Amino acid sequence: MALVGFLVAATAAPVPAPAPTLVCKTTVQVDDSSFTIELRPDWAPAGVERVLGMAKSGFFEQLPFFRMLPNFLVQFGISTSAEKQRHWQSQGNIRDDPRPAGVPFTDGILSFAGYGTDSRSTHLFITLGSQPGLGHRQWEVPVGRVVSGMPVVRAIYSGYGDAPDQGRMQPDRPDAAKYLADKFPRMDRIVGCTLLGGGAAEAGGAAA
Repeated sequence: MALVGFLVAATAAPVPAPAPTLVCKTTVQVDDSSFTIELRPDWAPAGVERVLGMAKSGFFEQLPFFRMLPNFLVQFGISTSAEKQRHWQSQGNIRDDPRPAGVPFTDGILSFAGYGTDSRSTHLFITLGSQPGLGHRQWEVPVGRVVSGMPVVRAIYSGYGDAPDQGRMQPDRPDAAKYLADKFPRMDRIVGCTLLGGGAAEAGGAAA
C-alpha cells in the first residue's frame, strides 16, 4: 500500500504556476491608489509576452492615462521617456492572437488598442463596464483583467476625455512634457507596476 501511495504521489499532475500579475501604483487619490491585473497567456500568448516585456523594462513608469471615457474605457501606452518609446517602437508590432472562446469584454478587461491586422504595439486599454461592441476586430483580444482596484481605475481623472493629441505627446517632441503639463495638469498616470507570479521575478517600476 505504501508503494501504491508513492506511485500516485509521484505521477500527480504538477501544480500550475500562478498567473503573472501586475500591481500598478497610480496618482489616483482613491483607496491605496493601486490596481492589480491578472495576465492570461492562455487567452493571448503573444499579447501577454509583449506586456511582460514592457513591464520588465520599466515601460509603465510615469505612464499617462491619456484617454478616459467613463462607462467605456481608459487608455494608456505612450511613454514619457523618449528612450523607452523608441525601444518599443523598434521592436515592431506583434501578431494578432486568435480570439479566446467565451471571454467577452466585461468590466475590467485589459486589451491592446490597434488599427488593423497585426497592429498591436504598446497602447493598452481597460474596459469600464461591459462592452459588447468590443472584441470584433482582430486586435481586440483580452490579455488579462483587473482583479482588484477597479474603484481606482474608475476614479482616473476623466475631465479631458479623448482631447489629448497623441502626436504631441510623443516624447521625441521637445515640447511634449510642456504640452502635457500646460494643457492637462490633472491627467493621472501609472507611477509604476510590479510584476509578480508566473515565474516573473523582475519588476518594472515601483508599486510602492
